[in-house]
Amino acid sequence: MRASTFWSFLLLFVAVFLPGMLAVLISTGRLTTSPAPPLAVVVTLLGLVAVGVAGLANLQIARQTARNLGAVCQALRQASQGEVSSRIPHSERSHVEPVAAAVDQLQDFLRSHFAEVQSSRDQLSLVLNSMVEGVLVVDEQQRVVLLNESAYRLFRLPQGADGRLLFELVRNPQLLLWVTRVLEDRQTVGGEVELLSNPPRVLNLRVLSLPEGGARGAAMVVATDISQLRKLERVRQEFVANASHELKTPLASIKACVETLLEGGAIDDPQFRDRFLGMAAEQADRLDKLVRDLLSLTRIESEGRRDVEPVAIDRLVEQCVGRQLRNAEKRAIGLRIEPPDTPVQPLADEDSLEHVLENLVDNAIKYTNSGGQVTIRWQEEGGAFVLEVEDTGIGIPPQHVPRIFERFYRVDKARSREVGGTGLGLAIVKHLVQSLGGEVSVNSRIGKGTQFRIRLTLAPLP
Repeated sequence: MRASTFWSFLLLFVAVFLPGMLAVLISTGRLTTSPAPPLAVVVTLLGLVAVGVAGLANLQIARQTARNLGAVCQALRQASQGEVSSRIPHSERSHVEPVAAAVDQLQDFLRSHFAEVQSSRDQLSLVLNSMVEGVLVVDEQQRVVLLNESAYRLFRLPQGADGRLLFELVRNPQLLLWVTRVLEDRQTVGGEVELLSNPPRVLNLRVLSLPEGGARGAAMVVATDISQLRKLERVRQEFVANASHELKTPLASIKACVETLLEGGAIDDPQFRDRFLGMAAEQADRLDKLVRDLLSLTRIESEGRRDVEPVAIDRLVEQCVGRQLRNAEKRAIGLRIEPPDTPVQPLADEDSLEHVLENLVDNAIKYTNSGGQVTIRWQEEGGAFVLEVEDTGIGIPPQHVPRIFERFYRVDKARSREVGGTGLGLAIVKHLVQSLGGEVSVNSRIGKGTQFRIRLTLAPLP
C-alpha cells in the first residue's frame, strides 16, 4: 500500500469514523452512566487527537507532494538545457502522476526532435564539406557564422575563422563590396576575382542574400576555383598563336622561294634555281616534321595510359646510338653508354621509350657544342628504374627550366630554328613518360650541361 493511501485512510478514520462512533455511544446511553465532565473531556481529547492526526497527515502529504514537484521541476530544467534522458523516479511520482506522465511525453518529443535536428546538421555538414565549391556565410555584422572545408582551402583561411570579421580574413576589396551590397540591397551579385597568393588563384564568386528574420539577414558567398580553367584557356591561346607562327614561317619561306623562281626569272638560271629549290625543300621538311610532331603529340594525349612490359633497355640504347652516331660525328660530339653493373629493365612500351630516348639524345646533340659529350646511363634507384641522358652542352637558365616541357617553348629561339627544332620534342617526351606511369625531371647548369632523368617502374628480373 502506498504511503499516500495509508495516510488518507488514517485521516478518514480519525476525522469521520471515530467521532461518529462516539456520537453513537453517547446517543445510546452507553456513556451516560459516566459523569458528564469526564465524557466532555474524552470527546474534546478525541477531537484534538483527530485534528492533530489530520494535520500530521496533511503535512506529510504536502511534503511528499513538494518533493515530487521538485523532481518534476528538475526534469523540466534539464530538458530546457537539452538533457532529456533522465526520467522522474518512480518513488517521486505520487500525487503528481499526471504531471510526471506529461513530462515523460515532453522528454520523448524533445529527444526525437533533437535527434532529427542533429541528423539534419550532420547531413548538412557532410554535404557542405563534400562540395568542391567554397561556401561561406556571414551575418549582418559581416562575421563568419558558417563555412566549409573548401572555403578554408580556397580563401586560405586560418583555423578558427568562425566568429571573425570577414575583412580580417579575406583582403579583397571587391568581395567585401559585394557582401556589403547584398546585405543592404538583398540582390545577388558576383563575378571573377583574383586572389593574391602563390600561385595566384582566380575565383568565380556568387554572393546572395539569406534572410534570417532580421532587418538585414545574412549573406552567403559561393566560390568556385577556375584557376585551372583560365590557365588552360591561356595555354590554348598560346598554342594556337605559336602553332600559327611555326606554320607560317616555313610556309612564308616556301612561298618566297616559289615566287622568286616564277616571277624573278631565276627558274631559268640553274644555279639560282637549285639554290631556291633547296631552300624550299628544307622548309618543306621542317614543315613536315612540325606537322608530324603535332599529330604525334595529339595522338599521345588522346591514347592515355599505355600497356607496359619488360623492355631490353641495353638493346634500345645501342640502336638509338647507332642512329644518332652520324649526326654526333658531324658535330664532333662523343656518345657514351654507361650500363649498370647489374642488369635492370623497365616496365614500358618499347616504341614509346624508344621515341623518348631518341628525342632526348637528339636534343642533347643539338645543344652541345663541338668537342662535347652525351652520356646515356641507367640503373636501379630506390626500387625504380632511372634512365639518364646527360650532356656537356650550353645548359638551361634557371628561369626557363619550369617551362621547357611546354609546347613550342624555346629557351633560345634562334638556335632552336637553326638546328631544326620544332619546340615540341620535350613536350612529347613528357607526355610519353606520363603515359608510361613515370616521371621526367631535369637538372641543368649554365655552361656545364643538362641532365634529363626518366623514372619508370622497375621490371622484375626473370
